[in-house]
Amino acid sequence: MPNQRELATEAALEIPRFVSATVLFQTAMAERLGISATELHGLQLVISGAATSPTGLARALGMTTGAVTRMLDRMEEQRLVERVPDPADRRRLAIRPLPDRLAEVADLYSPMARFFGDRLGRLDRRQLAALLGVMTDGRAFAEQEAARLRSEKRVD
Repeated sequence: MPNQRELATEAALEIPRFVSATVLFQTAMAERLGISATELHGLQLVISGAATSPTGLARALGMTTGAVTRMLDRMEEQRLVERVPDPADRRRLAIRPLPDRLAEVADLYSPMARFFGDRLGRLDRRQLAALLGVMTDGRAFAEQEAARLRSEKRVD
């Protein structure tokens, strides 16, 4: 049985492999849906409620609002989302997922969802809390590092 240091090393080495496999999965999903990987990422952010406005989506994707506007135009043509007046401030727009293709998206995700549901269901509360902590802290750190990298001048 590996000791704690060996397990930590194995886990650290597995993270980029997991991320890479996830990117491959997302790319295959996007291809299957006939959209770009960025559009799929945007759709996931809209469906989850993490981005409900064009500005919020641009921020979450690290894109300009102009680029997101063009992306939303394509996504509306694909019947994935719609832009509607924000109920809280009619001067702003909100983005809503459309039901037209949500079943197709859900069907493609269902094997992955079942796999993770099964695997997470085997963990006890302490293990789930530890995993959630690593994932939450890792996401926050990755967002911080992305902002730092974007703010620094590139040296060629």
